[in-house]
Amino acid sequence: MSLQYVKGSYMDEVMYGDKPVLFTLEGLGEDQKEEAERYSKKIWDWIHQHHVRVLAHAPLIANFKNKKWRSDGEPEISAEEIRGYLKHINSVYVTYRGGFDIFFDTNELFQERSIVVRVGKNFVFEGFSLL
Repeated sequence: MSLQYVKGSYMDEVMYGDKPVLFTLEGLGEDQKEEAERYSKKIWDWIHQHHVRVLAHAPLIANFKNKKWRSDGEPEISAEEIRGYLKHINSVYVTYRGGFDIFFDTNELFQERSIVVRVGKNFVFEGFSLL
């Protein structure tokens, strides 16, 4: 990671597979770049190691989409199709020693909203939301 300090946050564009991901870390000063890089690497490594946990929720998300968000005449979506969307991370927003949000590119599924996975401090999974 090659973080840059921009207006109160550290930011970088990192690759996840073949797609760029905006990574933002808030809560450290400009003089704390070494700690920002260490902490960001810890978060990014955790995301890579635990991505399978997010993919495991694909059947639940597909069920939600089919029952609550499907338009008239729109075909049902499968869990496998949802897994395809959950492989594309748009951005990660981290609060130092707080928690972080992982945004997935599902805009076309949920009317321009993204699925967001919330992970609390100490890496506790807090749930999904649409934003």
